[in-house]
Amino acid sequence: MRTIVIFFLLAGATNAYAQLSYRQADETAYAEGIVSFKQGDYADAYQYFRQVMDDSLNQRSAQAYYYGARSLFNLRQYRKSADVIDTFLLRFPYDNDRFPAINILGAIYFELGSYDSAATRFITVIDSAADPVLREQAIASLRPLVDSDLNFHEIESLFDTCRSRLSSLTVVLGFARRAYFSDKYDAAGKMLEEFNQRFPQSGMGSGEVAKWISRIAADSLLSRAPVKVGVLLPLEYGAGVGDRLLLGIQLALDNYNDTAAIKVGIVLDNYGTSLVKLFEDMLTMCQDSSVKAVLGPVYSNEVSEVASLADSNHIPLITPTATQIGLASANSYVFQANPNFRTRARAIAYYAVDSLHIKRIAILSPSDSYGTQIAAYFADALKEMGITPVSTQYFESGTTDLSQQIEQMKNDAAAFHEPYVDFRKLNRDELGILRNYGVSPMVIDSLVKVNGSMDAYDLFGKRPLEVADSLGIPIDSRTSLGEFDPLRSLQAVFVPLTSPKDIGIVGAQLAYYNVKTQLLGTDDWYDLNQLSSNDSYIDGVVFCSDTYFNTASSAYTAVSDSLSQISDADLDRTVGYGYDAMSLLLDTISSGDTVRASITSALKVITYNGIHSAISFQPNNSNHYIHILQFKKDAIVDLGEMDIK
Repeated sequence: MRTIVIFFLLAGATNAYAQLSYRQADETAYAEGIVSFKQGDYADAYQYFRQVMDDSLNQRSAQAYYYGARSLFNLRQYRKSADVIDTFLLRFPYDNDRFPAINILGAIYFELGSYDSAATRFITVIDSAADPVLREQAIASLRPLVDSDLNFHEIESLFDTCRSRLSSLTVVLGFARRAYFSDKYDAAGKMLEEFNQRFPQSGMGSGEVAKWISRIAADSLLSRAPVKVGVLLPLEYGAGVGDRLLLGIQLALDNYNDTAAIKVGIVLDNYGTSLVKLFEDMLTMCQDSSVKAVLGPVYSNEVSEVASLADSNHIPLITPTATQIGLASANSYVFQANPNFRTRARAIAYYAVDSLHIKRIAILSPSDSYGTQIAAYFADALKEMGITPVSTQYFESGTTDLSQQIEQMKNDAAAFHEPYVDFRKLNRDELGILRNYGVSPMVIDSLVKVNGSMDAYDLFGKRPLEVADSLGIPIDSRTSLGEFDPLRSLQAVFVPLTSPKDIGIVGAQLAYYNVKTQLLGTDDWYDLNQLSSNDSYIDGVVFCSDTYFNTASSAYTAVSDSLSQISDADLDRTVGYGYDAMSLLLDTISSGDTVRASITSALKVITYNGIHSAISFQPNNSNHYIHILQFKKDAIVDLGEMDIK
């Protein structure tokens, strides 16, 4: 009677089960394995399932293979898990768990970096599995592969293997998004048309496919527009910097052409990693009279490669991202939309002194080329305001021990000579000079009465030694308190990080060694996850950034909504760079500047309020607007946008 019950219970799982023997030992081992599996003890679970698999065919063999493979997957033993699944599918081809097993196999190939094989398995599940939840899981796994991991040839081959509308739609829409924002949009048009031929009836996805076909057709017309913008980018056909810049560029172009009287097209060239091809592509654009301006390239060394071509051909070139100093000022037709390193360092220095009224600042910087460069620019900006850093210390990025640097910083702070004016030593004439200079008579009388003194910075502001010398007022100096007082000796520490990963290390080390003072930083502090994880150490840090999105603004909402209609990508800073650089260029064109010379002249005087930042190229062709941000109470607050000319 027991055998008959087992037959009925398992007959739905596999036709082979009718011939299986029932053994209590296998039943017990399987049950123990399930208990361990549910408890997360996958190594122990696998050993139980292995006992059942190693036995001759029995009532729990198929399930033991399935859960054994899942145990190995959770243990990250991917190749071994794949071998178990292959055996399972060979021995039990009609088991109810075959499609969940194939889905796991897809995940295994993804982890092993075999994206084509992974995608093939996910498509099998989408096309054949009856469980809608499992199909949705497979779609969610397939979509990012098509969006970024597979190359165009692999996607085209994959599309040929699709058998259902669901899998075909997933592949064709992902392909269309990538191909359209690249130099492969013709291939996207062909695949979209093929989808319509496969599934001529109206149904799921028909509207989206029709929109993409219409978009590509409209761009075909724009390719014959008399006004074009050249776009030079390194495309990876995925989520690379060039791809995300192009997404923003195309988004701005779409929004513009919807209503503009002067239609604008683009000429797109992908130079990959080749500087030779970059030079050739730029030369071709220079020789194309319909190309009125060029956007790109991405990196500073790439801009240097083609800057001379822009100048010699009198064609404006806007790089959305390059930050090297001197690129723009040395080339009349090159414009940098992203502030250079010196502008960033000057911004945070000016804000610290002018807005926070900080005078005693130490520098704690990474020792790499970026850190030393930023630290030097910051120190130069302080010196312009008559301030000498209290201490400058360097550390290797990633180090977990800053004890030596902090100890030296404390010693330097304790020995730092602070300029002050001793009112006991001032004669009647000198007191009169101070009154004429603008010092409050009440302050002077109070200090004289108590034989007091006053910090020279508080008395004269910036460059106190120079001011005092010009007035003939004697300056004394004194060191900080003998016992280190962080609030007195150090008003701030400037820490330009190389990576946001250093936020926790630096914050914890400063707190551990009792340096409780205002922290200042640059862009690499802009990581809300890292900031929130270390808020007890670094709450209140002030840093500069080339980007801040006001997500409550109507402009941001409009761009974000438009982006969601054509891409699954987030509106991040790189997309923002591309969108704003293209938008400011289109603004000049819409005003009637449709030749290279007039566009160049317009760019030299434009101030454009973008969604990520304002952009102005006055007076040296390099953007000088930058945000000052503060992390406070688990949120990032915009303290204002500075204009650093």
